[in-house]
Amino acid sequence: MDTDATSLTPPAPSRSRALATEAVHAGRDDLASLGLHAAPIDLSTTYPSYDSRAEAERIDAFAATGAQPEGPPVYARLDNPTTARFENALATLEGTESAVAFASGMAALSAVLLARASAGLRHVVAVRPLYGCSDHLLGSGLLGTEVTWTDPAGIADAIRPDTGLVMVETPANPTLAEVDIRAVAHSCGSVP
Repeated sequence: MDTDATSLTPPAPSRSRALATEAVHAGRDDLASLGLHAAPIDLSTTYPSYDSRAEAERIDAFAATGAQPEGPPVYARLDNPTTARFENALATLEGTESAVAFASGMAALSAVLLARASAGLRHVVAVRPLYGCSDHLLGSGLLGTEVTWTDPAGIADAIRPDTGLVMVETPANPTLAEVDIRAVAHSCGSVP
């Protein structure tokens, strides 16, 4: 079975299907060419290499450019057919060019904080309650962040020019407190 990353490329955005159809088919467009109806789950963490020098060059090029290498997956945390299908489906359903999946919420939060901090946007506006580990990570300043804690009504006043993230969890863990996402987006200037 061919599982190289090029076969998992999302369909061209010009194609339009109803949301319900996309919810069933997005990220699975390569299955027919593979002779499959159900997407296989790839549990591999490493993939075989038959030419160590060529593989080293391919990995070095990936490390230097960050561009997806041609050929089979390199390592499951960098590229996995199962994850790629999910990311392609999510991007299609959300109407974006791409999406990134993480193994945990804390991994996702850490990646966002590091990316925003590297862009000079170190300030975070956080609305409690948050998952305890998120609360501790933000409060520790470990990733170079400064946090302003507020309630939903105070978001707009807490935003500064160096704000890189407004963090809200809804429903919150473990309290199940809910926050109106549209109101938060409005406070952030994202919704008129």
